[in-house]
Amino acid sequence: MSLAAPDLRLRLKMPGVVFLLFALSLAAPARAACDSTPATSGRVTLDVDGRSRSFILRMPAGDPHAVAPVVVAFHPFGMSAEYMQARVPIGRAWPQAIVVYPEGSGRPQSWQNRPGDLGDRDLRFFDAMRGWLRDHACVDEGRMFVIGYSNGAGLAYAIACARSTVVAGIAIASGRLGCTPVAPVPVIMRHGTRDATIGYVQALTAAAAFSTANACKAPPKSGAPGCSEAAGCASARVVLCTDDGGHEYDPAFTAEAVDFFRRAGR
Repeated sequence: MSLAAPDLRLRLKMPGVVFLLFALSLAAPARAACDSTPATSGRVTLDVDGRSRSFILRMPAGDPHAVAPVVVAFHPFGMSAEYMQARVPIGRAWPQAIVVYPEGSGRPQSWQNRPGDLGDRDLRFFDAMRGWLRDHACVDEGRMFVIGYSNGAGLAYAIACARSTVVAGIAIASGRLGCTPVAPVPVIMRHGTRDATIGYVQALTAAAAFSTANACKAPPKSGAPGCSEAAGCASARVVLCTDDGGHEYDPAFTAEAVDFFRRAGR
């Protein structure tokens, strides 16, 4: 009992020291992963709520013990991780990044597009992948990004709505927003005005919703080819890139997304 009061006074007099020790305790697992034998590129299989889920891991070039950003890339409906890896070669545009290409679920393979749908199976998968990366790779948790195409873009939006505190930015190719963002998240979108699968109006709806969440004065300009940024965003950027194509993925978007991510790290 005699030690309790002095201990309390010490904690009150040095709150910065207490906070520092707390922060270091949180950083310890990540630091341990940086110091241990690094993961290697290849397919990784996880058990998520009793279900086998997998992803393709691409480790960065250079020092495997250096802290690296992470990009998670979700494929469209009916496609695969291999398809997304070939279609969206993030590693070529950003060699220093850890890139994850997850595999969807079901036949044909697909993703949930709203928080709460399908028992949150894919949000739980995302959480499991984050946990695995923290344990097996030297990740910069302040630079975790998500890119999705079509149905995969729907999951990227769901992550922005339900996991806003863990993603530093999202990139959306031909997607439909199925939730309401309530916290600021940097977002870049590309959509074709001739998209007959998910109409261009869906991009305008999403741009307006994120402009509100990110405290922007005005949403991006629409209709004209090229990229337009929302005006006066107090919290995070909102960029809408428009082309005259359909529902196909524009290869130029990979470099646009990477450039956006590089600028958006927390």
